[in-house]
Amino acid sequence: MTGTRVINLLVKIGLPPDLLHSAESDWQLRTDLGLSSAETLHLQVQLEQLGCTGFNLWDTHDYSLQELETMITAPEENAHSALGRSEVNHG
Repeated sequence: MTGTRVINLLVKIGLPPDLLHSAESDWQLRTDLGLSSAETLHLQVQLEQLGCTGFNLWDTHDYSLQELETMITAPEENAHSALGRSEVNHG
C-alpha cells in the first residue's frame, strides 16, 4: 500500500478505490494503473495545485506512486530528485 495523499488524488480523478486499495508503492501510472489521457491531465493539474512542479506526467518516464508521494511530501525539493532516482533505477 502506498501513501494516502497519492491514493486520495487518484480517487479524486476517478480511479476506482478498490483498485487503489491493493496498489503497491512501486506501481506505475501508465503500466500498472492504466491512466487515461484525461486522468493524466487531471492528476498533473492536482499535483501542480499542491506545488509539485518541475516534472511532466506526459514525459517518457512512467512515475511510480512512491515517486508521486515523495513529490507531494516536499514538492519543491523532490520533483527533480524523484525523477533523477528513477532514471538511475530504470534506465
